[in-house]
Parts: sequence; structure tokens; C-alpha cells
Amino acid sequence: MATSPDAGAPGGPAELAVRVRDAGYTPGIRDLGPLLGLFGEDDEDLARATERAVLRIEKRFAGRIVKETIAVLATATRPARGRLARLLGRIASESSGSGEPDSETEVRTWLIGALADADPKTRHTAARALGKLRPKDAGQREIMERALLDAWDAARGDDDRRALADALGKVGSKAARDRLASTASEGLAQSATRATLMIDRSAARERPGAIDIARAAEGPIAIRFHTRTGLEEIVRAELGDDWRPRVAGPGLVDARLTGPLAKATAIRTAIDVGFPLDPTQVRRNSKPGGAAKGSESGDGEELAATIVRAITDPRALAIFRAFTLTDGGPIRFRLAWTHGGHRRALAWRCAELVAAATTELVNDPTESTWEVIVDDHPDRVSIELVPRGFVDDRFSYRGATVSASSHPTIAAALARLVPPRPDDVVWDPFVGAGAELVERARLGPYRALIGTDLERAAIDAARANLSAAGIADATLVVADATTYAPEGVTLIVTNPPMGRRVQRGTHGELLERFVDHAARILVPGGALVWAAPDPQKLHARAESAGLVLEHAFTVDMGGFPAEMSVHRKRA
Repeated sequence: MATSPDAGAPGGPAELAVRVRDAGYTPGIRDLGPLLGLFGEDDEDLARATERAVLRIEKRFAGRIVKETIAVLATATRPARGRLARLLGRIASESSGSGEPDSETEVRTWLIGALADADPKTRHTAARALGKLRPKDAGQREIMERALLDAWDAARGDDDRRALADALGKVGSKAARDRLASTASEGLAQSATRATLMIDRSAARERPGAIDIARAAEGPIAIRFHTRTGLEEIVRAELGDDWRPRVAGPGLVDARLTGPLAKATAIRTAIDVGFPLDPTQVRRNSKPGGAAKGSESGDGEELAATIVRAITDPRALAIFRAFTLTDGGPIRFRLAWTHGGHRRALAWRCAELVAAATTELVNDPTESTWEVIVDDHPDRVSIELVPRGFVDDRFSYRGATVSASSHPTIAAALARLVPPRPDDVVWDPFVGAGAELVERARLGPYRALIGTDLERAAIDAARANLSAAGIADATLVVADATTYAPEGVTLIVTNPPMGRRVQRGTHGELLERFVDHAARILVPGGALVWAAPDPQKLHARAESAGLVLEHAFTVDMGGFPAEMSVHRKRA
């Protein structure tokens, strides 16, 4: 249910109270007055619904909404006063940077004045709203911090200071940190601790640091490669024996890194790399005397202690230090859980324990150079340190994509399924954005590269990506994969259309006709390397067409399985 920006709200307050509870109701600016009147009703759910409705008014009216809300606040009493203060803060934070600097200044001025309001809810709401505003410069930040610290000194109890601590954690500097750290109130301990952690986190961002993949550990170090399930042996083969690789589980290959991290990040069939901590570093102990504030339970406290003990162990710190350029600041990390979720209370407790254990690490969930991945079970915990603060340029050529383009690690795996030959005439009949041709070209010399696709957009994307990869000699043609007939093809490498990528006919019909055509096009001894979602039927069709199955295995294609296979034309 929508209205125009100038439409008035029909009916009286009772009808309007019904309309604001409808998520489809979009009020116009002329509805603002009646809507602000609803904030005084003795119904918190109605106030929340009304707040959401006001925030749905077009953003271009933010300045007017601010002025009218402040005008109403001049005479508003409880409970409307605290609710309107919250609305004002949300309008300012959501419209920050929208080109209404005067309105932001007006809101900031009002909120600072409200820090001394007679109504406790208004004071607390104003403090928290100030913390959500984004100061434009150091001068604005200093004004906000000074006002909050003055309010801290004049606070009427711990409830006031908890709200102020929350705001100071977001906009405060060293002065605020010192004030918070010196609090003696037991009731404020958790709020003050978290605020100081947030200030430390903000300070760390001023010296962000980075992962330097040119750096190396002092000696060989255990490293883990993550890949698509099914590609483990391809990764192991790409690594070679010098890495001492072994398959550690679905999608996991463990190895030993000797030399710079760049050697590991160059592996093209892996998605990313990490450093698994030695199990002796991640041993769960019995609970240390029950739950602590900030933990989800006694078990949560024990898990937090286990995680922090592991990542502050000298062996873990040596890994962090080996590959991080800090610019004098701390090393920033974020926690991630293999079983999903944010687990905020546990993450906060880990941040508190890390801060107590070392100044070398800072937990930063939004801007971090490392990810600490925790896989926790009742009887064991596994932790992996994954570097994130570097640019992965392996597939930087991939500037253009088309619907359902091959993931570059899939393309790299397909290109490696048969040894490259310098006399290869390579054809990708479903070229898409060209990743398979690029990956084959990177493996060594060839005689010709040919790509075809029914879609002009795909040919254009493939041409752009091949050019970006420095490959200028490929032949790219809009053509049908079941009729186009290049000469002398020794290798067909492709990830054919699946699901919505099929342009005409059924999926099975298209691929069966393609298999017959591929058998005619390939020279004797030539290979068809591809991924197919219905392997048994296609294997039989390939066999009858004269293509012998050499190798096949199932791979996770990104949410659905398919089979990668190599078929060789009989000599």
C-alpha cells in the first residue's frame, strides 16, 4: 500500500495506527505530523512501527523530518520524548553523507543538549545515537567526545554511563579510553571494557598493516589449501612432491611451505590457504570455575580461553608476525566459525581475553588482515589462521563475466587434467568468459586456441579476458558447439552449460549431440576434457561415438555436483 509524497493520511489516529503496522505502508511527507503524534501513545510496539514508517518517507525529505521532529521535541514529554530522540538519531545516521550537512549539525547539536535531559530514556537514547553518527572530521569527533565526557562526569548513575560508554567506544580517542579504563564501578566493568576495545580497534585502523606474501617464515611451516570438494588430487598434483602434500579431508590439502607465502597463493586450483595450528596448541581444558560475564555459558568461557590461549601462543604469534606488515600497529584479526553464526557474546569474550593477554593482537570484525577460523566440537577444537589482507591477483584477468561463468579454480583444474602439448589445437565450444582457454594458455605452448559460443556477450567477455591475460592469438567465433568444425583439434576443454545456461533444447539433448560432434572433430588420440552433470548417460554416448573414458571424478561445482572426465578418441 503506497501513497504519493504529498498524500495526507486518511482518517484519524486510530486508522493511522492500523496503517503503520502494515509493512507495505509508505507514507508521504504530509503524513509526518500525524505520525509524530503517535509516538506519545502508550504502546511501544506502535511506536516502533511508527518509527519504521517515518523512515520509509523519501530520503530527500530528511532535512524537513529533522526540523519537524525537533520542533515536536521542544514540548514532548515521556514516553514520546525518548522515542523521538531515537527516531532523530536514526534519521541522522541513515542519511549521513546524503547532502544535508545542516540537518546533521542540527541533530548533533540537539543530541548533545539532550545528554543532560531530565528524562533518563532520552539521555540514554541521545548518547547511543551520538555514537552512531559519523563525524566528518577530527573537529566534529572532538566536539562529540568532549560532550560525552562532560556527560560522563555529570552522570546520574551507572545506567547513564553504560549508554555513554557505548557511544565513547565508537567516537572516543585516548582521552575517552583513559577515562573508561579508570572506572572503579563493578557494574560498569563490562561496558567500559568493551568500549576500550572498540577504541583500540579504531586506533589500529589508522595503521592498518597488510599481509606481505613476499615474506617467509624462518623455516618450513604447515599450510593448508582449501579447494572445491573433489579437486584435492588436482591441487596435490599442482603442488608437487617438494611440498609433501597430503589430502586432509574433503576440500583440504595439507602441505609444508618453504619460502615466501607467494608460492602458496600462486596455486591456481586452490581457493585460499591457511595455517592450521598444532593440536597441542588447541587443547580444551576443564571449565575454569563457571561462566564469566560476556560468555554464553561456562562452556563458552572455556572455549574462549582455549581460543585465546592458542592464538597468543608463541607459535601462533610467530605465524602472524612472519607474514604481516604492521606499520607499528597491532595485528588485526576476526573470528569466524565453521558451523556458522556470529556468536557475538563469545567473540566479545575472546576480544577481552586477547586484550588482557597481549597488545600485539586486536580483534576487528570488519577490517582485519587475518581470519581466525574456529571449528569447535565437544571434545576438540581446531583453529586455522587464514591471511586476508593481501590482493589475490591470480585471476585478475577476469574482468568480464557472463551468466554462470566458470569459477577460475574449476577452469584451472580442467586445464590440468591432461598434459599440455606444444602442438595442441585447443577448442572450448562453450567458451563463456574464456577462463578455460586462459588457464590452458598459462600451462605452456600450443598451436592454436579456439573459443565458440552462441552468445555474442560471451565472445566479447572472452575476448576482453584473454586480452587482459596477454593472450592475443585466440580465435573467437559466435557458433554452435554441435555444428562448428575447426580442423586438427587435439584437445577440447570446456565447462558446458548447465541448468539455466542451456539456450535451446533439453540439457541432455544438447550434450548428447555435442558428444557425437566432439568425437568427429577430435583427431585420433585427442582428448575431450569437461564437466558434465549426467555422467552415466553421457559416458555411454561417448563410448558409442568412439571416445574412451580415461578418468572421471565428482566435483562440487558451487552448490551442485558434476563429474569431471577425460575421454580419449581411439587412435
